[in-house]
Amino acid sequence: MKKLGFIVIIILLTTSFSFAEINSNVFRNYQPSARARGMSGAFIASCNDPNAIFYNPGALASAEQGISLGYAKLFNNSFEILMSGALAYTLPRIGTISLGMQTMDVEYEGYKLQQEGTYSLAHSFLLMGDVHSQLYVGYGVNLYYLSFGETVGGIDPGNQTTYGVNLGALATLHQRTHIAFAVKNLNNPSMGSDQTFDLPQHMAIGVAYEPYDGVITEIDLSQYLGEPTKIQAGIEFEVMENFWLRTGASTNPNSISAGFGLLFKGIKVDYGYSNHPVLSDTHQFSIGYQF
Repeated sequence: MKKLGFIVIIILLTTSFSFAEINSNVFRNYQPSARARGMSGAFIASCNDPNAIFYNPGALASAEQGISLGYAKLFNNSFEILMSGALAYTLPRIGTISLGMQTMDVEYEGYKLQQEGTYSLAHSFLLMGDVHSQLYVGYGVNLYYLSFGETVGGIDPGNQTTYGVNLGALATLHQRTHIAFAVKNLNNPSMGSDQTFDLPQHMAIGVAYEPYDGVITEIDLSQYLGEPTKIQAGIEFEVMENFWLRTGASTNPNSISAGFGLLFKGIKVDYGYSNHPVLSDTHQFSIGYQF
């Protein structure tokens, strides 16, 4: 019975829906960082950890070296599992090199109906600067992998791969004001053979300000090509040494968020929460280590 149900769903996925119709639901910004989720995704100007590879490759050169692993059940659905991993390492006179990975699986009765994988490589460096202000730039490449289930009962849904190019920049003014710009899928990648669809192109600008040590406020404007502009605002403040609280709000859809972070002997633990006006809430966790 499980196999029969799986086959029926696969047939629906592969025959009832075209790639163009699926386009709006794949390779979106799932918020792979628990820290960013706690700030409602307002993160491209303040992303100073390895997860910058997912938000703004230009910020990697100013980020802390380390590794981060994340896990979330999107909208509290046990069949929608988001996992992520990021590594950032600085090389003398070269800049910061980063590796990233995101997977989003849709499962039913133990079978993977759909699997999205994004594998990223990015490089960032200081373009110019002095003791007061700096300009960082970066670029990256994403390898996208999309698979519609497993071969069951002679049905092979198939899979597709493509790549996207990302660019980003971060300007720091007098150490307290950060202005950022990031573009994802600049090369307008597409997937499919008989029927093709374009992967979503995303652009964001953001401003972060640190009024006091340990406090960061940020507001971002972001947009997928052809869709309404999204406003994201967040704040992070260090309530005691190595312990942070976060909150934020965003539009399209309207959502609020909260979270916290804890650093102990180089080990970083983050939690992020966000609600949704229609779907269930999302809880996200990550653990990392600073080199």
